[in-house]
Amino acid sequence: MIYNKIKVGVIGLGYLGKFHYQKYKTNRSADLVAVADIDKENIYSIESKSIFRTNNYKDLIDIVDAVSIVTPTTTHYKIAKFFLENNIHVLLEKPMTETIAQAKSLNRLAKKNNCIFQIGHLEQFNPSIRKLMLDSISPQFIEVHRLCKFNPRANDVDVVLDLMIHDIDIVLSLVNEKIKRISVSGKNIITNLTDIANVRIEFENNIVANLTASRISTKNERKMRIFSKNSYYSVDFINNELKKLIKKKDNTFKTYTFTFKKSDSLKDEIKNFINTCLGKEKSMTTGECGESALKVAKKITGALKNNG
Repeated sequence: MIYNKIKVGVIGLGYLGKFHYQKYKTNRSADLVAVADIDKENIYSIESKSIFRTNNYKDLIDIVDAVSIVTPTTTHYKIAKFFLENNIHVLLEKPMTETIAQAKSLNRLAKKNNCIFQIGHLEQFNPSIRKLMLDSISPQFIEVHRLCKFNPRANDVDVVLDLMIHDIDIVLSLVNEKIKRISVSGKNIITNLTDIANVRIEFENNIVANLTASRISTKNERKMRIFSKNSYYSVDFINNELKKLIKKKDNTFKTYTFTFKKSDSLKDEIKNFINTCLGKEKSMTTGECGESALKVAKKITGALKNNG
């Protein structure tokens, strides 16, 4: 069904939820009509007086066509299930759900009710990654570093589900092979969950991805390096830069550098969600992609617990 404008609600108005709220307000194809949060201070902190506010997300059922769910991971399945059961499109923040079974259940429900179901893997909307995906790359080795300064806000999940899952999602997009082996190491340093982790993923055909994630670094760094036959790619997520080195016949390398202007990945993600609901685009971060990334992340977190 094609709509002229999508009526949207935001569930959860914490730190990230307020950003969702702001992006919907500036999207011309979205009509932000409602917000829900269990904290009254959050729902009355927004400036618009015309928006419906409630402490109970179920009150939005006859008001909205689509929702963003920006709540703790433990609540994702219950809330997303409610809206998908009622034929309402869902943009669900990562990590998708607590369990693989929950992710599978939501994907089945979305398909059954013909709902758009999108997961908040923001890095897919980074312009350097979007440019990279246009090349036909056959990776042989991938090296990723995602380092962040400590932030007490997002510690309901470990660093794998908090940060590394972005890179898992991208690696799975680049490598279309089955996983042969996963090796892990990690430690909880400041929180009760793993704060720093290193993971080696070995795919069929001997493709290797080495991922490091830390949320206790002294600096912020998000870089990915991809080694392919006669070529090398370097992605700087923070500075929106892609470098490409291609080997020439004389065994020298030609370097291409693409620097993109500062982007707003959340704005682009929400634009993609709204346009997919309108039938204008295809979702770039589907529920199926979210499920695939979660499966790998859960294998890693399980292995880390066993190693601990």
